[in-house]
Amino acid sequence: MAAGIFLFFAGFRKLWRKRLIQNIPTSRVRSIAMGLVEIYGKAVPDLLLTAPYTKTPCVFFHVIVERLERRHTSRGSSHRWVREFETKTDIPFYLEDETGCVAVDPRGADTELETRYNVTEGNRRYREYHIADREEIYILGSAKRETGVEEKIHTETEKRVREIIEDPEEKVRLDTNRDMWIDDDEWKAARKKIREEVRGEMAVSAGDKPETFKKVPGLLENVVIGKGENERHYIISSRSEKEMIDSYRRSVFLLIAGGAILTVACLKILLSYK
Repeated sequence: MAAGIFLFFAGFRKLWRKRLIQNIPTSRVRSIAMGLVEIYGKAVPDLLLTAPYTKTPCVFFHVIVERLERRHTSRGSSHRWVREFETKTDIPFYLEDETGCVAVDPRGADTELETRYNVTEGNRRYREYHIADREEIYILGSAKRETGVEEKIHTETEKRVREIIEDPEEKVRLDTNRDMWIDDDEWKAARKKIREEVRGEMAVSAGDKPETFKKVPGLLENVVIGKGENERHYIISSRSEKEMIDSYRRSVFLLIAGGAILTVACLKILLSYK
C-alpha cells in the first residue's frame, strides 16, 4: 500500500515536471535571461574527457557499479542489485547553438542519458552514461552570474594582505625604508605588487583562450547554467524536448494509474480482515 501511495504521488511530480518543460520556451544562447531557462544545442568541451568503459571522447560521464546480493531465508531465496560505486564528473563544459556558447556546470543535475555501456561480469554489473563531444543535449537549469575576474582578483588580493598582517615576519618585509613603521605608501606598494601577482596568475590572454570560449557572447562571459539555489529542477538530457514530453506522458499515466490501483487493491485486502 505504501508503494502504491509513493507511485501515485511520484506520478504527479512527473506531471508537474512535464508541464514545466512544456511551459518554458526554448531560448537561444545569445538571448538567455537570468533565472530558469531551457536551452538546446551541442555539448562542447572545456576539457575533453574519455569515458572509462567505452573510451569515447566526452564532456561528461556517469558510472555506476552494482553488486548482486543474494539472500536465503526460510521462505526461499531472493536477490537484488546493490550500488557499490558511483561517480559523476563535475567538470564544466559548454553548450553551443548557432548564436554562441554558454558555460554549463553539471553538478547537481538530474541526468537523463542513454545507457552507453551495460555489462555484467560475475556478481557485478557495470553501467556507463555519457555526453559525447558535440552531442546534442537538452538543458533545463538556472542561468546565474558568477563572480567576474576583477572581483576575484580583488578578493584574492585582500585575502593575501590579511595573511601578511597576521604574519609578523611577512609584515616586517613591507618596511622597505627600515623606519620600523609601515606607512600608507608601503601598504599601497604592497597591495599593488600582490594585485599584479594575482592578476598574472589568473590572467588568460585572448590568444590562449580555447576556441570555444571565444564563441561566448560578451554579456555571457560570467554566466553559467547550473542548479539554482531556490530551484529544485535541473535537468540535462540527451533527448529532445518532444522526446522527453512523450516519455513523461507515458510514465505519468503508468505511475498514477498503477499507484492508484495498487493502493486500492491493498486497501481492500486490509479491509477484508476481521
